[in-house]
Amino acid sequence: MTDRLPIRKNGRPGRVARPGVHRADRVSLERLLSKFGSVSRSGARALIKHGRVMVNGRVSRLNTGRVDPRRDKVSIDGTRIRPEARLYLMLHKPGGVVTTRADELGRPTVYDLLPPGIPWVFPVGRLDRESSGLLLFTNDTKLGEALTNPARHVSKAYLVELDRPLDRDDQRRFQTGNGLKDGTLLRPIRIRHPNVRIPVYEFTLIEGKNRQIRRMCEESGYRVVRLHRIRVGPLLLAGLPPGKTRRLTEAELSSLLSGGSRGAQ
Repeated sequence: MTDRLPIRKNGRPGRVARPGVHRADRVSLERLLSKFGSVSRSGARALIKHGRVMVNGRVSRLNTGRVDPRRDKVSIDGTRIRPEARLYLMLHKPGGVVTTRADELGRPTVYDLLPPGIPWVFPVGRLDRESSGLLLFTNDTKLGEALTNPARHVSKAYLVELDRPLDRDDQRRFQTGNGLKDGTLLRPIRIRHPNVRIPVYEFTLIEGKNRQIRRMCEESGYRVVRLHRIRVGPLLLAGLPPGKTRRLTEAELSSLLSGGSRGAQ
């Protein structure tokens, strides 16, 4: 008896998957090269375009060709690539540094501050040029996606210095959620005011809209003098000097990987 093809919703027969091979296990060749820590995504595209990448002994020129990292043998210039060991770094980003690998204006980037000789890593989220504080780097794409996925509600805490005290009505509006002039809807945030004598507040967000704090404050008539991120999920910046990096401790990594990425609310 022959196996019948599965029927799709449109009434046409579908394909039978190979035993033991799941579509979710297969990724694009471009993604695999960057995921394994060999090159960036743009670097991967260039290698594939110039025929320097082989899959199971054959040259592949398809960026979108899908491969199984567990079964397929992928090589660059004849050397097989293998996954890099997972790396997790915390950087204390100073102000005046951009969160990008290269800057067309020649400004210093966060990659200039990373230790030499480390494998390819990417920043988890961003901090704008004027802002400072905690920035996590890793080559663990699954963890990076989990920490930046809005649906996961990973909290981030910032110290925000304003040019004048925050009005009670504005603080109440920020804490209950509001919208920006361009129609962007914002979730409620938590605000603490540790020292009532100075206009420095602790803002805790569970989403990361582009320049969210600066935009919401400026639209309400406040100038942000300083914006400094002190926490991402359970990770605290305390004790790390500006411009320096360190590896996460075993306890910090365990907290991240075990689902403690939301942090204090």
